[in-house]
Amino acid sequence: MTNNEKHNEDEFTFPVWLNEAFFENVLKNVETETVQVIRLELKPGTLKNDNYASVLIRAKVNYRLQSQPTQEKVSSLILKIEAFQEGNRKELMGKYSLFDTEITMYTKALPMIEKVLRQYGDETLLGPKLIAASTTTPSYVVFEDLALQGYTTIGYRYPNLEEIKITMLKLAKLHAVSYKLCKEEEGNIISTLDKGSMNSVDPHNFPALKYGIGFIKEVLSKHDDLKQYVPHIASVEHLLCQKTIDTFNEASSGKRDGIFVLNHGDFHLKNIMIKQKDDKLTDVMLLDYQISIYGSLAIDLHYAFTMMFSPELRRHHFDELLYFYITNFQDTLRKTEYKGHIPTNIEIRLELAKHRYWGLYLLLCFLLCNYTFVNENLDIGEVVENPEIQRKELENPKLLDELRELLPRFLYNGYFEI
Repeated sequence: MTNNEKHNEDEFTFPVWLNEAFFENVLKNVETETVQVIRLELKPGTLKNDNYASVLIRAKVNYRLQSQPTQEKVSSLILKIEAFQEGNRKELMGKYSLFDTEITMYTKALPMIEKVLRQYGDETLLGPKLIAASTTTPSYVVFEDLALQGYTTIGYRYPNLEEIKITMLKLAKLHAVSYKLCKEEEGNIISTLDKGSMNSVDPHNFPALKYGIGFIKEVLSKHDDLKQYVPHIASVEHLLCQKTIDTFNEASSGKRDGIFVLNHGDFHLKNIMIKQKDDKLTDVMLLDYQISIYGSLAIDLHYAFTMMFSPELRRHHFDELLYFYITNFQDTLRKTEYKGHIPTNIEIRLELAKHRYWGLYLLLCFLLCNYTFVNENLDIGEVVENPEIQRKELENPKLLDELRELLPRFLYNGYFEI
């Protein structure tokens, strides 16, 4: 592929403020003394479809320290900045508090959770090291470059079962420790993270959500074996968006009957990196905490089913992976000496059932994104923003084949009941 095909278009133009002076200030956080940048090289930090909400840039910086003026050092950094080119992406994502949330996650919430894990001998890393950040315009975060530690992106494929299990293990630990902390300390900062993807702005501002259910009904109506599900969708579609917003607002509304945790919020297959040694998987790193939210664990678990898992894992390994998550969630609470009630397998499954409308909304409006992520010939931005491309891609035969299996499952499990 050409460079333009491999990367998002706005990752070839860099803001003028990303200059030598900017990186001299950033590197002071690493070196704790005055730095002089000698050379600066900026490149796109992700492949196309790896990121939509922000722009990622990889910076290679050659520099000297004031105390060692003859010695040249090199650093590689990953920057995440606001979408800066005029267009739909900047307009849509500018309405979220992405950097406020992510900086709170990396400077306060994740260190708090990792501190608890360390106290019990667990060295799990929940994210890369944050080096610098700013919530004032222009907003940015700067991370260590995980590629230097042997991590790679997932590329244009689905994670396999082993990779997903390590990913779900980390999610279980994130959820469990946050559950413990918020149960033990009222007003914990984790519980203040109350704005996620669906309750920050009107979801119908996004074409993919505004037209998604209507388009999928159109497509299903063209197939004799699928059109039987259109009336079921029609019977609940007026509820789905509001019920989803209610799910995201549940914890902050004062309700106490949910299983509330710190949700990653955007738990899809492009928000992980993998590390291997001698062709053996050694770690999976979770990325992108920009829309993390304190709320029902159903937020992340339903999302993972649609956006993290492959079609094969959804079809044949869902119960296995859910059980794996639940047992590790419970084990983490026990190992960290949580004294309260530990949610049971049945209680967690009932929590998912209670928030079934979110799961159904994801299936109808987001499943297409799961297929787009692994298609190097499609741009996720075009699918999200362009209704005509969205409608066309819903005719993907593989997607329709999966719906032939998932729609009956959702029907039998009561997802269409009012």
